[in-house]
Amino acid sequence: MALVEWLKNVWKNYIGSSPESIELPEFEQDEIRRYEIVFSGIVQDVGFRYEMWLMAEKLELTGFAENLPNGDVYAEIQGEKNRIMYLIEYMKAIPRICIENMDIDEMELREEKKFIPIY
Repeated sequence: MALVEWLKNVWKNYIGSSPESIELPEFEQDEIRRYEIVFSGIVQDVGFRYEMWLMAEKLELTGFAENLPNGDVYAEIQGEKNRIMYLIEYMKAIPRICIENMDIDEMELREEKKFIPIY
């Protein structure tokens, strides 16, 4: 089963207020990267930053996410590349969120310890 389909299946059966109950796949060690991503679509007023924060913490990623005045969400995400890609696919699989476009650029790494949803 493809990752997106698997995640959609998880969300259909998801009951609870956090992804704590989701069992993560085994990740091979990967290179540490930092990406700035602008998410467009239905990404505000749907719990996007909150969900991203919860899963980013579970995946041991750092960075932040904040709403932009135009309705997009800007995020900087740092950690192992395969975990970042998992987070993105996880966010795409949430039914109430509709990511229509993502602009992704790689950035220089930063020293930080947490992922923060900026409110």
